[in-house]
Amino acid sequence: MEEIEKLLEELKFEIGTTDVLKDSNEKIVLGTGNFYGKVLFVGDDSNLYIDENLKVRPGSSGEFLIKLCDIVGLLPEDYYITTLTKSEKNYRELEERDKRDLKEYLMMQISLMNPEVIVALGQDVVELLLEREFKFLQEKGKILEWRGNIKLLATYDANFAKKSRDDGGKRSKVAVEFWGDLKTIKNAIEGI
Repeated sequence: MEEIEKLLEELKFEIGTTDVLKDSNEKIVLGTGNFYGKVLFVGDDSNLYIDENLKVRPGSSGEFLIKLCDIVGLLPEDYYITTLTKSEKNYRELEERDKRDLKEYLMMQISLMNPEVIVALGQDVVELLLEREFKFLQEKGKILEWRGNIKLLATYDANFAKKSRDDGGKRSKVAVEFWGDLKTIKNAIEGI
């Protein structure tokens, strides 16, 4: 474990040297939660967490995700949450070189964590991980085989699900499907 901690510190340093981040004063946060958990949530939303200790902004998509995980029975020791950029930046707004580098760092992070299930939060994330076009409405919510016996499930971006719930109430289609996807994840890790 000590070796992995050293590698994570090196990874954090390398992420900070990408062109988009090297001259900024932004704090690099690899993620939050239990790095050795069974589930890895990957999003492109800087509001998923503030620090490594599951600290989130009140009313944020991160708070929404964590509350739903609690309700469905996914405990903090079960999961880790990360973003594509590990910063306040949004991946889709970056230059291609930075995207390529950050994708490589994400793959390193995944190999160090070796989760049982990756949850791709949104179409951009799932397409980056699968390296193909993803028919979101047809394929969302299904457990797919990914790499190295890791399973992958794509669901809505947490911020999109939160806004849908805020606008349409608890019964909004997106919120209900997002909730169902979290239950699928819970059932998947219990069955593994």
